[in-house]
Amino acid sequence: MAIIKGVEHLRIEKQKRQKAESIKESKKEVKDQEEARQKIALWTVQHFEGPEPIRVIEVGKLESYGILGSGGSAVSVRINEKKYNTLSLQLDSENKPTGGFGRHKQNEFHLKEDKNRNLNDVEVKYWRLDNE
Repeated sequence: MAIIKGVEHLRIEKQKRQKAESIKESKKEVKDQEEARQKIALWTVQHFEGPEPIRVIEVGKLESYGILGSGGSAVSVRINEKKYNTLSLQLDSENKPTGGFGRHKQNEFHLKEDKNRNLNDVEVKYWRLDNE
């Protein structure tokens, strides 16, 4: 009976360690995703212009394609919380957009590079696509 209790105790301790490691990895992933969202939002502000100022940028979950991301990665971005201002951006290995985007409404936001723009006065949000 003592052996069974000892084995059970070891199993419980192992599960606790695994859970703690999983939480630690999860927090790191959230932090990495947040940093990537900031980069993507900054790139969006510096490369798009429209009839109204960019006030809100919603950045979705970074998606990797293929085995271990071998098919590249992409993210969906929405400007000023409008469905028709939705972009799909291809990302490089450092999560910097490389292009492959599309807009859904003519005469709204269009490409115009301005590296001097920053995220001041722009709210960056995590965009959960399933909450539509």
